[in-house]
Amino acid sequence: MNKIVLTITLVVMAVLVLTACAPAPAPTPVPPTPAPKPTEPPKPTTAPATTAPQPTAAPKPTDVPKPALRTKANPGETITLYHLGDVTGPLAAITTPLVSGFDDGVKYLNKTGGIRGAQVLLEMSDTASQVDRAILGYNRFREKKPLVLQMYGSGETEALKARLAEDKIPVLTAGVSSKGSYPPGYVFAVVPIYTDQFGLFIDWLVLNWDKVKPAKGQGLDSPKIALVTWDSAFGRDVLTAETRAYAERKGVKIVGQELFTPGAPDVTTQILAAKKAGANVIYTNTLAHGPAQILKDTVSLGVREEFLIAGCNWTLDLSMLGLAREAAEGFYGVFPNHWWDDADHPGVKIIQAEFAANNRKPAERAVGYLLAFSFVEAMKQYIEKTIDRVGFEGLTGAAVYETIVATGELKAMQGVTALDYNKDRRAPSKARIVQVQKGKFVYLTDWMTAPDLKPK
Repeated sequence: MNKIVLTITLVVMAVLVLTACAPAPAPTPVPPTPAPKPTEPPKPTTAPATTAPQPTAAPKPTDVPKPALRTKANPGETITLYHLGDVTGPLAAITTPLVSGFDDGVKYLNKTGGIRGAQVLLEMSDTASQVDRAILGYNRFREKKPLVLQMYGSGETEALKARLAEDKIPVLTAGVSSKGSYPPGYVFAVVPIYTDQFGLFIDWLVLNWDKVKPAKGQGLDSPKIALVTWDSAFGRDVLTAETRAYAERKGVKIVGQELFTPGAPDVTTQILAAKKAGANVIYTNTLAHGPAQILKDTVSLGVREEFLIAGCNWTLDLSMLGLAREAAEGFYGVFPNHWWDDADHPGVKIIQAEFAANNRKPAERAVGYLLAFSFVEAMKQYIEKTIDRVGFEGLTGAAVYETIVATGELKAMQGVTALDYNKDRRAPSKARIVQVQKGKFVYLTDWMTAPDLKPK
């Protein structure tokens, strides 16, 4: 035991001696501390920019709601329709049924609710086929600021065309001369203008010449037309630079124009002049006794089979059939509307019923009655469309005009006739060709579109 203690003691003493005699470790070098960089003086503080105060926007005023348009009439409110027509002059045979149809059309409107509840009144002025009387009647009407006006004659339409535009009174006219209808203004033709009708007839004639050319006559290789027509704005309008050029392009010759006065009891001189010029077709812009006289005189001269005879839409009426009788057989014409014989047509049915209810005479069962009744209903549609747009308070002739040019095709009396206008067009363009067969107007074609032969 003592030996073990002695050994440990010797070992510890040896370690201590060795530690003391070992060389001291080299001191770790301390790197010199770099001298501090001089501190830069602080930059002066920039004063913050002053923010300009933004003006506070004024609050928008609250929109005041517009009052609703009044589209129903006030109690007792009325609307007056006006028309100018010849009931005592040479055209009375066709115009009297027009006036009767207009009167009965207004009665029908009132019976079926008027115009949005407003009772419809009527004022008429007789022109006696005199332009100065038409102007006097118009002057009376214009002071009452008509919304729309109906007229019947080409002469008065041409005379008043500029005045109507100046006064902003739209007119529906049955006097559809090209000069009265164009350039576009406030005049709206209710059937194709006479030049367009003649062009449509030429289109049909060229396509069907081999089937319809006269049994006898001269130069039957192609159509050669003489115009035997009234010496009036209505009668003369069919022959213009535009129709001459169109006929030439179609290979049709216009060999002459023979004029006569309305009511003339004899036109044999004009017929013989047409024959001498080489005509095999006679076309007329007349009505009632006009086409009847031509037909009867070709029979009396023994030349009826040498001519195909035709006319504009106003030639096709019961008055012509009654005056010409059997001479009317085979007569052709341009027909832009439905007819009394279209018994299944809904609009014709209504007009037939009103004709009977008003105890009209058989002689008034004419094209004029049928169309004038329809024109009244067209006026109602145009005025009601205007009321929908501007209200009763905004009703003016100018407002109705804007409606007419924006409407496009409008079917009057469910399509008895169709009106079709825009900012450039002042007449419809659709019609059919008919022929008199056994005292009836028989449709030979479907609806055709007339060429555009308005004045340039």
